[in-house]
Amino acid sequence: MAVPTATAVKESPTLQLQGIQAATAAEWRVGDTLPTRLCEVWQLVYVMDGVIEEITDGRPILLRAGRAMIHQPEETWSMRAAGEVPPEVLRVAFRASGTTLDIFRNRLIRVNAVEKNVLRLLADTVRETWLRSEPGREPTPRPDPPFGAPRLLQLYLEQFLWLTARRLRRGGRKLSPRTLAEQNQRALVDAARLYFSEHMDEEPDLAQICHALGCGRVALQQAFRARTGLSPHGYYACLKVERAGTLLAQGYTPGEVARMLGYSSVSYFSQRFRALTGQTPTAYRKDPQPLHLCNK
Repeated sequence: MAVPTATAVKESPTLQLQGIQAATAAEWRVGDTLPTRLCEVWQLVYVMDGVIEEITDGRPILLRAGRAMIHQPEETWSMRAAGEVPPEVLRVAFRASGTTLDIFRNRLIRVNAVEKNVLRLLADTVRETWLRSEPGREPTPRPDPPFGAPRLLQLYLEQFLWLTARRLRRGGRKLSPRTLAEQNQRALVDAARLYFSEHMDEEPDLAQICHALGCGRVALQQAFRARTGLSPHGYYACLKVERAGTLLAQGYTPGEVARMLGYSSVSYFSQRFRALTGQTPTAYRKDPQPLHLCNK
């Protein structure tokens, strides 16, 4: 009977969780930010509610409720609470090693129902074991956590990592460089769209946009051309006129809309509106129809 050689034995995945460095589970005010910092260890980020913008090595990524990602050591990251609802975010920095961690590199994770239950328990235990600090400061461990809470914290985190890694390994392939690049472009356009919607009453230039998103001018222009067929300024102009159409349909006058959206004059607003829609604001207000200028 042949004896299997060492090369014929499939190597089992490994994961060793060595400790929690910091953890927080808290709601943030819209607009709150965490400054750029370096990941010394692995870090789980999970959005329980709302939307955040997580910038990883200068690449903006929108994380919505039910999504998670894991930063790896030596990555830089920062966060901005985005959207209109105060986001609730679980963040756990942990020391770990093993081949299983490779599964999480360059992945956005859509958390399933079982994993959500584990993360809910993890978040509850984080609140029992760590004190929340002010934005920009590291959380600190509670001096008197409930019996067994620190141990449960590690067990819940380890359970989530194993459950998710098994699902991803079974059901998904690692992203190709092209697919990853397309995902990054979509994320950059999403982040810019959110920035535009929050600065609709001003005319940001490319330098301002790139500074806010932590990206380069060429990367931003390429992302918009590839994903929308428009330049960033062209997309912003369309988005602004779409917003103007919504306000006109709600009964606001052209003069009121021009002031609300920061146009330099009513005549300039009318000129831009007509150039993109073929109608004057007054004519559109009498018979409004949905505008889809950004989706041509």
